[in-house]
Amino acid sequence: MRSLKLDALVPFAPLHQPVALAFARAARMRWPHARQGVAFDTDFHASLAPWSRRLPVPEAWDALGIRRYGFHGLAFASALRIVASHDAGILKGRAVFAHLGGGCSVCAVEGGRSRDTTMALTPLPGGIPSPTRSGDLDPGALLYLLRHERLDAQALENGLYRSAGLAGIAGHGDMRVLLTDPGPQAQLAVELFAVRIAQSIAAMATGIGGLDHVVFSGGIGHRAPGLRARIVARLGWLGLALAPEDNNAGAVRIPQRGAARPYGTSRSMKNANWPNRRWPGL
Repeated sequence: MRSLKLDALVPFAPLHQPVALAFARAARMRWPHARQGVAFDTDFHASLAPWSRRLPVPEAWDALGIRRYGFHGLAFASALRIVASHDAGILKGRAVFAHLGGGCSVCAVEGGRSRDTTMALTPLPGGIPSPTRSGDLDPGALLYLLRHERLDAQALENGLYRSAGLAGIAGHGDMRVLLTDPGPQAQLAVELFAVRIAQSIAAMATGIGGLDHVVFSGGIGHRAPGLRARIVARLGWLGLALAPEDNNAGAVRIPQRGAARPYGTSRSMKNANWPNRRWPGL
């Protein structure tokens, strides 16, 4: 029964849920007596502010569960623990986390609790484009494709999840290649990516009334110091400025001259402990 309930969630995360369930079922066949558990990526965002949770849709749609749930919760929780081990003040202050990897989202954390985040109903990220996912998109564009180009739901899903984002602009979403490619489309993709992340950080800070910490995580967030510098450069008006030597060296904490403290956490996340919490079996 619980497995069937998890199957019902597949439409909300079509890239992730089927693979996870297939692995769980294969593990059950191989180790039938082993206990399995579920760690929900949305759990960290259970504390979202009401103005973040509620989407501006008709009440009948909200009753169907069309609301903001947020994702990357396991990654945000892990990054929060890592930074807190260096500076416990983050558990009482206002922080914005930018998780940049195969999927990208930004989260506002106040007093150690998630209050707002860019992802909403599904892992199709709002605000930030990902390597192959769209980010913000006028819903009218999808209606146009449905009505006038005769695309069906499956074609839209494939395009939005697998062919959009940085790949839609530059032909691929490999940030390692894009950062060294002098071509105009690659440079446009990188610039758009940096601007949208900076805008999202500022928006998240607005929602929690200020900013004491900025945390970068994920493969791109940790391994692309040049991109971090481009993002923070657009936030100079907030008082942020990276120390170039520490940023380029990949330090866990990157000192700066402004009001907020930037961190990069992915390197340390490999050794982080997951939350000490029991989850129901599949």
